[in-house]
Amino acid sequence: MHILFIHDAFPAQFGRVGLELTERYGWQCSYLVRSFTRCPEPSQKMLDSLTIQRYTFGTRPFGSDQTPWPQLYGEYVEQCAAVLNAAREWPDLRPDLIVANGGRGAPTLYLAEHFDCPIVTYCEYYFARSHRDLTYRIDLPPAEPAPFFPRVINAPTLASLTTSHAGCAPTHWQKQSFPERFHHKIEVHFDGVDEQLYAPGQRVSEIAGRTISPETKVVTFVARGMESMRGFDLFIAAASRIAQERSDVLFVVAGDEKAYYGWDSFHAQGKTFQEWTMSRIPCDPSRFLFLGHVSPETLADVLRRSDLHLYLSVPFVTSWSLFNAMSTGAVVLASDIAPVREIVKHEQNGLLCPLFDTDQMANLALDVLATPAKYAPLGRAARDTILSKYSLDACMPNLKDYYERVANL
Repeated sequence: MHILFIHDAFPAQFGRVGLELTERYGWQCSYLVRSFTRCPEPSQKMLDSLTIQRYTFGTRPFGSDQTPWPQLYGEYVEQCAAVLNAAREWPDLRPDLIVANGGRGAPTLYLAEHFDCPIVTYCEYYFARSHRDLTYRIDLPPAEPAPFFPRVINAPTLASLTTSHAGCAPTHWQKQSFPERFHHKIEVHFDGVDEQLYAPGQRVSEIAGRTISPETKVVTFVARGMESMRGFDLFIAAASRIAQERSDVLFVVAGDEKAYYGWDSFHAQGKTFQEWTMSRIPCDPSRFLFLGHVSPETLADVLRRSDLHLYLSVPFVTSWSLFNAMSTGAVVLASDIAPVREIVKHEQNGLLCPLFDTDQMANLALDVLATPAKYAPLGRAARDTILSKYSLDACMPNLKDYYERVANL
C-alpha cells in the first residue's frame, strides 16, 4: 500500500501516522508539504523513513495574517494548482490512496484527473457562525469579521470534501461540526497518542534550568499559542487566585507567545495577548515559568511533573496537549464543553468546570493540590482512557483498515 499525504506542513497530523504505517505494516508513505513545522518537530526517524517532497506556492504562509480573509478561497485554488504541478514533477509517484488535510481545504481539486486512486479529506473542523470557536468569547470585544469569516474559511473545506471520495475526522465532535448532509461521508478515526513517550514516569527535578523541589506543586498549561480561544487569560485569572492561597505553587506554561487563532490583536492594544493579559490581571511573574515552544520530550517531562493540568479551550478542535497530559497520568481540570466531554468524564478520568467560572476553577484546583491522594485515581483513569481509545496501539489497526477500505473503493 502506498499513501500520499498532503499537508501545509510536516509532520503535523500525518508524520507519526505515516511512520507507524511504515514500521508496523511495511506500507510506503510519501508526502507533499509546503514547509516543516515545530508543532510538533519532525523526528529523525521520520526524516529517514519517509519520502518527503516540498512544493512552493506564493510568498507567504497559506492563511497567514497577511492574507486578506476574503481572498482565502482564491488563494486556496492557486494552492491546488501548485500541488498539481508538484505532482506532475514527481513522475514516479503512483499512490494507492491520497490523504489530504482539509483544515483550510485539502488542495486536491485537480488531482482526480492526475491520479487514478481515491482521495480522503482529513476533516479537522467546520467553523460555526455562532456559539463556537471564534465567537464563543462573548466576554471579550467582538471582532468585526467574526460573523462573516466562517463562510469564507469553510468554502475551501467544502470544496475539498465534495470532490473527495471520503472524509475522516479525529473525534465525533469534530465530525458533528460539519453540515449533516456530509456525515455519511465522514468516519471517525483518531490519529493516535504516542503512549510510550507520554507515559507516567520519574518526576523531573529541573525544568528549563530551574530547580523544582519535591515540595513544589506544579500546575501546567499548554497551548500552541497564548490566546483567548485556548483560555490563556482565564488560566491566568485562576492562577492568580491559586497563587494567593498557596505559596508553594509554580505555574509552568508551554507554547508560543503568538496567537494563532482569532483576532486577539484587535483588543490587545498593540501587545501580544499574553502581554495584554498579564498587564490586566495582578500576578507575580516569579510564580510563572514560560517555556515557549518545547520539544515533545521536554513536554512529556513537564506533564509528568504536573500536579494539575489546566485545559481551558472554547468549543474547537481538541488540542493534542489534552491527550498528552492524560496519557502521562496527570490530573486534568478542563473546560466543560462538548468536545472535551467526549474525552473527559467528570470525576471519572478528570475534572470539568464551566469555562468562565475562574473562581470555581481555582477552588477545584486548590482541592486537588491540597488532597492529591483523593484525585490520583483520576490520573490513572485518564491514562487508561488513552491506552484503550486514543493510543497508537489502539488507533493504528482501525486506521489501517479504514485506509484499505477506501483505497479499494
